[in-house]
Amino acid sequence: MIATRSEIGIVANVNDMTWLNFDLFKFEGQMFQDSLNHRVREAYLAAYSVLEKANGERHEELYKQLNSITEDVDGEQRALTEEVIGYEEIRWLEQREALAAMAIALLASLNKSFLDAQKRMLNKTHPLEKDYKRKKHLFRQIAEYNDRFKIDLTAVEGFDTVREVELARNCCLHEGGSPDENYKTQTKQRFLDAHGIINLTPEQLDSIIGELSQFGKSLTARMNDVRKNTSQDSTAGTNAT
Repeated sequence: MIATRSEIGIVANVNDMTWLNFDLFKFEGQMFQDSLNHRVREAYLAAYSVLEKANGERHEELYKQLNSITEDVDGEQRALTEEVIGYEEIRWLEQREALAAMAIALLASLNKSFLDAQKRMLNKTHPLEKDYKRKKHLFRQIAEYNDRFKIDLTAVEGFDTVREVELARNCCLHEGGSPDENYKTQTKQRFLDAHGIINLTPEQLDSIIGELSQFGKSLTARMNDVRKNTSQDSTAGTNAT
């Protein structure tokens, strides 16, 4: 069930909200985790399951054909069937790489939305004072969080995974899944398969989602501290006058 504005205690828009005993940072963090698990993970696993089943059935059919060959003097029929099996294996690999690219793109999109949402909630007390548009996305986020909130994103637990997802996404989008120099030098290269291409297994995706969830929790806690400290400073200043 989706919470209404009255249920979560938000008045007016997000930039002018009134806090009524509700932790919006925590709420956004939970929404981030839910999206990771119930959108990206479920979408990936659903597609993976369908393709894996179809691939398994196709391979079973081809191996039955191969084993049923009894009259093949020149070996041509057997060679043709083996060639088709090889083709199907390549196609299954390409399908997994395509699924990985989809999942990574979704993860990168969620990461960006989450980082942007966290910033917006402090627009009133920590307004944007610089233009970061000329920087690449991740460098822009790092610079903006440091300037506005004095938070070093690179020191937040799980940020290495955020960086790897972003750079892997760029490789999938611009390099056909081949790792570029940024990915090679700035990540642990955990997404590379045996062929040196960006890829993911279901187990890897679960691990990545867990790390991104931890990043969300860690950043949410830090941003909440910024809000509380700002509120305390404001109260202290009012009392002093």
